[in-house]
Amino acid sequence: MSPLKSQIITMVVTLMLGAGIAASWLHFHPLEIPRFAKVDIGAIVFQQQQSLAQRVKPGMDSAEQGKLFEDAKAFGVRLDAALDQVGKECQCALINTAALLKATSAKAIPDLSVRVVEILKQPGTDTPAQ
Repeated sequence: MSPLKSQIITMVVTLMLGAGIAASWLHFHPLEIPRFAKVDIGAIVFQQQQSLAQRVKPGMDSAEQGKLFEDAKAFGVRLDAALDQVGKECQCALINTAALLKATSAKAIPDLSVRVVEILKQPGTDTPAQ
């Protein structure tokens, strides 16, 4: 067998083995594509602000003002918990819609704002976790 022919056979066998190893690796260790979803935090917080603003009355005593303040704090805790729950449900990273610069299509990054609002409206989330 000529030296050139043995080098070509060695090269072909090496490339085939390398391709087989790479294919096996990718089969057992698939590439993880990061998953994202967007949430419109601004709109959710704005709705809560509007709700609190409607409850403000002229001449409110300090107890009523304190109750509004506590409700606002509780909303922040519930919002954080809702975002955690949605992140776990979708197994993805959540991005604020305001931080999203550009998406190729509307379906590229799903909007889970509605799900966050649903969780916030659930009866079990009325009181903040202590």
